[in-house]
Amino acid sequence: MNSYEKLLEPIRIGTHRWKNRIVKAPSSSMSWDPGQFCNERVVGLYDAIAKGGASAIVLGGMVCDDPAMLIDDNDGGVYTVETYPLGGLYDDKFVPGLSQLAEVVHGHGCELIAQIFQNGAAIKTKGGAWCSSTLSAEELPSPAPYCWPTRGLSLEEIAAFKERYFAAAERAKKAGLDGIEVHAANGYFLLSFVSRVWNHRDDQYGCQSIENRTRLVCELIRGVKERCGNDFIVGVRTNGQEFGHPDAITPEEGVEIAKRYDEAGADYISVAGYGYGAVPMQFALDYWMYPTPDADMRQYLDRLDGEGLVIPPTAAIKQAVSAPVFGVGFATPEKAEAALEKGEADLAMFARALWADPDFPNKLAEGRPEDIRRCNHCATCDELHMDQLPHRRCRVNPAFLREKEMAVVPAEVKKKVLVVGAGAAGLEAARVAAERGHEVLLCEKESVLALELNLATMVKGTVCENVPALIDWLTSQAKKTPGLTIKTKTTVTPAFVRDYEPDAIIIATGARYGVPDVPGIDSGIVSTVPQLTRLAEKPLKLFGPKAINKLSQIALPGVGKNCVVLGAQIEGVQGAIFLRKRNRNVTVLEDADTVGAGLPPRYKSRSLKWLNENGVDVVCGVEYRSIDKRGITYAKDGVEHRIDADSILVFKSPGASLDLYEQVKDLAPEVYAIGSCQGEGNTLMVDAVGQGREVALKI
Repeated sequence: MNSYEKLLEPIRIGTHRWKNRIVKAPSSSMSWDPGQFCNERVVGLYDAIAKGGASAIVLGGMVCDDPAMLIDDNDGGVYTVETYPLGGLYDDKFVPGLSQLAEVVHGHGCELIAQIFQNGAAIKTKGGAWCSSTLSAEELPSPAPYCWPTRGLSLEEIAAFKERYFAAAERAKKAGLDGIEVHAANGYFLLSFVSRVWNHRDDQYGCQSIENRTRLVCELIRGVKERCGNDFIVGVRTNGQEFGHPDAITPEEGVEIAKRYDEAGADYISVAGYGYGAVPMQFALDYWMYPTPDADMRQYLDRLDGEGLVIPPTAAIKQAVSAPVFGVGFATPEKAEAALEKGEADLAMFARALWADPDFPNKLAEGRPEDIRRCNHCATCDELHMDQLPHRRCRVNPAFLREKEMAVVPAEVKKKVLVVGAGAAGLEAARVAAERGHEVLLCEKESVLALELNLATMVKGTVCENVPALIDWLTSQAKKTPGLTIKTKTTVTPAFVRDYEPDAIIIATGARYGVPDVPGIDSGIVSTVPQLTRLAEKPLKLFGPKAINKLSQIALPGVGKNCVVLGAQIEGVQGAIFLRKRNRNVTVLEDADTVGAGLPPRYKSRSLKWLNENGVDVVCGVEYRSIDKRGITYAKDGVEHRIDADSILVFKSPGASLDLYEQVKDLAPEVYAIGSCQGEGNTLMVDAVGQGREVALKI
């Protein structure tokens, strides 16, 4: 059994002693108040992570420049000056809020580092995004909205920037933080000097040598040390390797760059990576292989079997520097432990893993790794909802950025609760209700818990998105929760409810997958989700979704060579990818004008690009005319078309299914419908788990 000894081992960073080697990576919550102020939501998140056992937290993206200098509210960018959702360090007014945050974090024996950065080409900026060099749209390594045209700063502007940076570091120290991190990685402003992808200068900050390219970053490291003292940690984040561009940083360059930072006095070196291109990997190191890797990335597939994409360059840097080296991009604590044991890194950084379960360091220390709620790598948190609070969501952790309102606390009155449906919504609702002290009965009509999640795994596969982790956690935690009884192969009827006499009923029976009203829809070549579910239930129970996914690559009974998918939202897109990967010829027809609804942006952009490159036509705004045993007729813009097909698969977005709710809504004092049975707007896994938690806290 893995003891996680290296992850749990203390380490010295500068003059500080950190209690273990698990660090919250600097991915921003993107939930700071308007005006870049700290708020209760941010404090609640980092309080939970610190209490959960991490040794240090690096606050991502603390800005040293007033957004009013950069953003034009009328230019159509994502952010306005007011709504820019990062934390501020460009004024003394931010010190009180950060002092409160530092006090809370320190109360759990955790240290707090501010990563100070400037966006560079990542946001639309007045007069051109700040950069080492001026680049037109045609010269950018990735198109908008990933990058925006840039303006190279003058020597005078660089000098002024350094003074603002030093002042921001001094404010961090005044607020009681333990240090700062110089962000010279990913695709941001300081990286534009270090990487030849961006740097076309010919002065002392130019691209002629590693010394010149790293000069500005080294000046910042030394300057902060001079201003704030040796007891104040100064780390640096660097790209150990870049991908997708002929001038990208190579591993060999990455080592030489890191050596310069080490010589400048950095207390630690945090190694990241970055990818360019038409649909760039950017800083997300674990989505690049979905649906399949781009041609230039296939050479790195073997790194999936290792500790991660950027661990080889991290290991090379560790051999060349004296400062502790932070690794990032680990899929699991097990891979992180392996990397530390091999000497590939000194510390392991986690962002989404600690969002998914802030308590995972403590669970490792307590010998309970099976209880960790693991990140699914679903990219749900990557999608920003600027019109909602919080702006980010986590599929598996409903309390992410809602720690206070979603805390599981004992119920004031113990009640008898009936939960109908053991999908994601029902399992979460039943577990949380039982944890609060209620007597809970969870009934599932099928023989398999979380059947639809198992089906999703069968279709999605596990090369990137890890739905099995959610299935395992929901089912195992439900089975071990006191006060929760689970009954499968149990159909709930009004008579069942009257006999059981619950105080509260939660209906989580799932959605209804309808079919379009098309002549011939009952043809033998048409398959629907309910039909496929019934066919798959027994094999899933016997072999599991991972095995069925692999077996389907060898044989896919009942599905012909030429396929038409009806539906182009998340269900249709992922179904089309599944079929095309199994060498089916696929056409997708959608009667709406939208495509990919429900897919997080990172998956959506890669999925649509992949379908196009792999010969899958996606036709939206069609009218389904008729189906016969040889194919389908449809109309587009009034023109009729015919597609010959062996199989037609209906993967339309599901609708509401509230029949049982209507039948039992008056049979208990409290009756709730949650999850996809409510129809549109409630059909994603993140909706199911979130609503399961919410309703269980109401009872």
